Amino acid sequence: MKQSLLAFAISFLLIGSPMARTWTSSDGSRTFEGEIRSYDEDTKTVSVLSAGRILTFTTDKLSEEDLVYLKEWNEAKNAPDPLEVVGASVVGKEVLKTKLHRIDGKRYRSAEMEKAPEFYIFYYSASW
Repeated sequence: MKQSLLAFAISFLLIGSPMARTWTSSDGSRTFEGEIRSYDEDTKTVSVLSAGRILTFTTDKLSEEDLVYLKEWNEAKNAPDPLEVVGASVVGKEVLKTKLHRIDGKRYRSAEMEKAPEFYIFYYSASW
């Protein structure tokens, strides 16, 4: 058991941060690995964690691909919580109040809503 935990810890350290990406300079001559920490759209300033240090710079130093990533990251960060959106609708409020279930292999298990659904399936049964 200890060996498997040690192997997991070493592999996690070798793989690095799951959010880290390669950043490229505007002229394409330099790159570095880092994880975005913040982006201020007003001042066009980015903070990135790289090799244990926080690097802060302006967006004019970044490639077009990085600028697109920053825009998408900022939109996703500022997007409303999907479950709040579901709860705001009449149907969504009722769905959040009910007991949800899912099929897991051959088992039927209780479930919780983790993200907003793409569609709803309602099953009604009645006896006369």
